[in-house]
Amino acid sequence: MKNVKKMLLIGVLATASIIGSGCGKSDTSTGSTATGETTAKESKVEETTQKPAKKKEFEYGKTLGTIGGMDLMADREFPKAGYFPAGAGSILGFEENKGELASCSYQRECTDKTSAEEIWHVEYSEDLEKIPGILKGLKGVWEDFLADGRMFYMYSAQQYEVIVDNTEKVTYNGVDFIKEEGHIDVTKKDPSDTDHPELVRGRYIAYYYFSPKGAGSNPADDLNGYGMGMAIWCLRPVDMSDEAEAKTMEENYEKLKKSTTASMETLISLDEYWKIHKKAY
Repeated sequence: MKNVKKMLLIGVLATASIIGSGCGKSDTSTGSTATGETTAKESKVEETTQKPAKKKEFEYGKTLGTIGGMDLMADREFPKAGYFPAGAGSILGFEENKGELASCSYQRECTDKTSAEEIWHVEYSEDLEKIPGILKGLKGVWEDFLADGRMFYMYSAQQYEVIVDNTEKVTYNGVDFIKEEGHIDVTKKDPSDTDHPELVRGRYIAYYYFSPKGAGSNPADDLNGYGMGMAIWCLRPVDMSDEAEAKTMEENYEKLKKSTTASMETLISLDEYWKIHKKAY
């Protein structure tokens, strides 16, 4: 009996020792210590294992063709006041309490073979690597960002160019995307033109994907669009000669990068999306 009690006591002490060492707060200071390497490893594990909790409903849900749905309001940092429809398939967002022109716009497009060839007059492909270049040929979509007075109004004396800064392949919820970061430069057609700025610039982040026909469990899911797809976030173009505006735009771009990533991380299948999405826009 005494031996049994001793064994129980040893077991309790050993358990207490393990719990005590596991609950200690990590030292995140930058000072050099003998345990610095261990601390770094613990911090890394914590960062890579933390995942956002599964949402019970979307605050501002949007479908991405047949591949699923996401929540645009996943990250409230930008734009703070949220998004709202603005016609022609665009959604605008205002920064909170500033009363300024919309500083961010979101748009999505999904183009099937018939629309690509007969309406847009562009090549059609199921190859994800080719899709970004093809969809930049949908000039009407890109011009939407420059033709709305709430975002920016480009005059006939001006011209624009979409310039790619960075591309990478990313995967969300098992779906592959080409993520593209870039900027849209608006310049004067005639160098002697004194009525318009030398350079007006807006920034964008686009996610390109292929949305297969019949990918949803219900045939009606095809109504959400199938074919070559893209989701675009674009910042309002500003006159780059105005240092204050240019600085604000660059700051907003850093916010936008976080916001788009956070939105994409909410991507779920259409089956899951219809179960939790209560409000359609």
